[in-house]
Formats: sequence, C-alpha cells, structure tokens
Amino acid sequence: MKREESPILLGVIPARSGSKGIKNKNLRTVLNRPLIYYTIKDALSYNEIYKTIVTTDSLEIAEVAKKYGAEVPFLRPKKLAKDNTPMLEVLMHALIKCEQLYSIKIKGIMLLDPTSPLRRRDDIKAMINIFLKKKPDLVIAVSQSKRNPYYSMLEINKNGYAQLVIRGNYIRRQDIPPIYDITNNCWIFSRRAILRSSRIPPKTIPYEINGFHVDIDKEDDLKIFEWFLKSGEEI
Repeated sequence: MKREESPILLGVIPARSGSKGIKNKNLRTVLNRPLIYYTIKDALSYNEIYKTIVTTDSLEIAEVAKKYGAEVPFLRPKKLAKDNTPMLEVLMHALIKCEQLYSIKIKGIMLLDPTSPLRRRDDIKAMINIFLKKKPDLVIAVSQSKRNPYYSMLEINKNGYAQLVIRGNYIRRQDIPPIYDITNNCWIFSRRAILRSSRIPPKTIPYEINGFHVDIDKEDDLKIFEWFLKSGEEI
C-alpha cells in the first residue's frame, strides 16, 4: 500500500524535560547516542508513518530530535509537561496542532515512548497492519504477566485478611485465564479514542510481544539497555 493511499498515521514520540527518576533521561548517552535517538531511528523506518514528530517542552530536546530526523513542529505547553499530565492530553494536543500545521486529517497516532527503546520490527509492522485492516480504537503491545490475580496476587480485605485479587475455582495454574502486562513498547490509537480521551477503549486489540524489552525508569535500566546493544543479541 502506497503512503498516499494509506490512512494518515502520525508517529509521536513524547519527551518532556522534567524526568524525575533519571535526570535528562531522554538525552542520556547510550553508546555515544542520546536515548531518544533509538526511537527516532526506529520510527523513521516505517513507510506507513506519515510524519514522525517529537512533542517536547524543551528547546534542547527539540534540537537533538531534529538533528536525528524527527520533526518538532511546536513546543509543548508547560501545562502539558507535568508529572501528572495524562498522555492522552498530550496526544490530543499533538493531533490538533499537526492537523492545523500540515493541513491533513490524522486517522491514528502511533505512540512510541523513547524510554522503551527495544522493539522488534516484525512486531511493529504486525501492529500497524492490524490497525489498518481491523480498524480498532487501540492496538497495544503487551507481554504475558508472570503474576496472575486469579492465582498468585493478594489484596487485603476490610477485615484485614489476605485474599486473592480475583477469586475463582481454579486449582491448577495451567487452567487460569492468561493475564497481560501493558508495555510502553507501542500504542496505536485511533483518532476517535484520542478525542474521547479513552486510554483502553472497548475496541482494543492486544498484541503480545515475546522478545526482550526494557522500560527505562532507573539507572540500572540504562545499563541493561546498553549491555543489550553491546551484546548484539536479537530482541
């Protein structure tokens, strides 16, 4: 399918300046490249993405992003760059601004978080194909959870006693329903889901990724990512 025949899919990389766990996380150097470079490079490799933009409140991040090929058509308002700013508000702002600036109608946004930089190309291509063919409101990358609320997760009830988070009549672990962890690897939202601020809308299709992935929240995560790149292993 040629790009001009495809629904317009906007690649959005969020990178605010005020990261808490790791200072200046998006610009931290990993093998002589800033962390954000790896996600920009990945996003630019997909023909289905009309444009790859970085939404940031930082002039420094904006300059680095443009250096590596991303577009930064606007600076994100500070009110949308706080610790508690919902990501869907950031995406809605990006959608509206880009439609105005590029004179297009965006059908979907592919959210690629630079703090989850390890992605298998086959996985992302499969997610894009699912979105384009099945037209859900969200395709989300997940991994099977090692813990399961039916079997191995407890909560404390009002009497102070422990109980399973979800109670059922399961005896064998093999019989319990599979549970999945949401990853930050890739989210593909429809225009409708973004405008309705629906994080997990009814028409959500999970896509299970099986390869190694890392969400970078602390210094050790950066070391793991660097080790992985040095190892030359396949994701």
